[in-house]
Amino acid sequence: MEPAGLREDIASRLREGASYPAAYAGAAAALAPGGVNADDAAALLGQPNNSLGLHYLIALQRLDSAIRPFTAARTGAAYHEATPGPGAIASATAVRRLLMADGPEAAAPYVPAATLAILHREWQEKRAPVHWERFAQPLLHIAATRRASELVHIAEVTEGLEHRLSRTLAQLPEPSVEALLSALKTKRYTRTKLQRMLAHLLLNHTKAECSPERLAEGPAYLRVLGFNSQGQALLKLMKKTASLPVLLRPSTFTHNQLELDIQAQAAYALACEHTDTRMMYSDYYESPVRI
Repeated sequence: MEPAGLREDIASRLREGASYPAAYAGAAAALAPGGVNADDAAALLGQPNNSLGLHYLIALQRLDSAIRPFTAARTGAAYHEATPGPGAIASATAVRRLLMADGPEAAAPYVPAATLAILHREWQEKRAPVHWERFAQPLLHIAATRRASELVHIAEVTEGLEHRLSRTLAQLPEPSVEALLSALKTKRYTRTKLQRMLAHLLLNHTKAECSPERLAEGPAYLRVLGFNSQGQALLKLMKKTASLPVLLRPSTFTHNQLELDIQAQAAYALACEHTDTRMMYSDYYESPVRI
């Protein structure tokens, strides 16, 4: 449970110019029990996977969950390591850089054979790579044609970001997503937060749709993506016992959550070098995978 004063300490560190991750790590580390060095604790919490793991633990406790957490040490390559480590170990960041620079074969030593086969297929079909600049034209169009009074309703547009976004667009050295992210980034606005905001902007996700109250309503349906023979038997049972609709064909169901899924797929498909209507609306056309 969060001790009294933690949020005030985080706010104070933010006012001093710290990023939110650094402010949280520092405030939490200041509460470390006797014998624990606060600087060491802050460094530990400052590592992305450790911070994520901590918040998983907090969520499990709040939910009184029966899930028993298990930790695994990260070895060989740090979270944001830009180059592969020894022993054919590479971070996701390093693998992405290799793919962007030289294609699938460059990443071959660091990914499973099944993954490499998928990468080769997607490159060959011109469905990869998909990166931020593939979304530049629609994203910059939306950002440039929305007033600040409209932007403020988009999820993750907080603390005056709507005004900063409008001002920044006119001062970009070039019309690119990378230039926009670099210009918007501050200690308060981390790159991760800004990327989430741009994704919400691209997909028109409003604060109302992403509010805690709306999210607390939970899912409206169960979407089946694939199954084997055992799963097929389970699906027959679920048709009679499931408390939510079980979807095999999205075309037979209508709900706002499903519409958001379909819109996201269409936006992603349009960022591919080669796409067609069937790929844009694959949610309608493609049946669940049978194994």
